Amino acid sequence: MKLFLFAAVLGLAAYALRQPRRTAAVADDVLITRIRMKLEKLVEHPGSVNIEAHEGCVTLTGPVGERELRPLKRALRAVPGVRKLDCRLTPHAVAA
Repeated sequence: MKLFLFAAVLGLAAYALRQPRRTAAVADDVLITRIRMKLEKLVEHPGSVNIEAHEGCVTLTGPVGERELRPLKRALRAVPGVRKLDCRLTPHAVAA
C-alpha cells in the first residue's frame, strides 16, 4: 500500500510540474505573436483580424469565416499566457 501511495504522489507531482502554468505572466508582444501564429494556421485571412493584449487579456476584432470561429476560440484559449479572451470577431459566410 505504501508503494502504491508513493507512486501516486510521484505521478501527481510529475504531472503538476509538467503542465505550463496558466497564471504565468507573458509579455503582451509575445502573446500577440503567439496569437498571430495560431491565426495563420486557423483562419483564411489572418491579416484582417486585429489583436490587442493587456496583461493576458486578449481582444480580437475584425471579420472571420463563420466555420472558423468556434475552432479559433478553442485554440486561442489554450495558448499559454491567455487569461481571458474577448472575442469581438464578426462571423461572415465563406464563399464556396
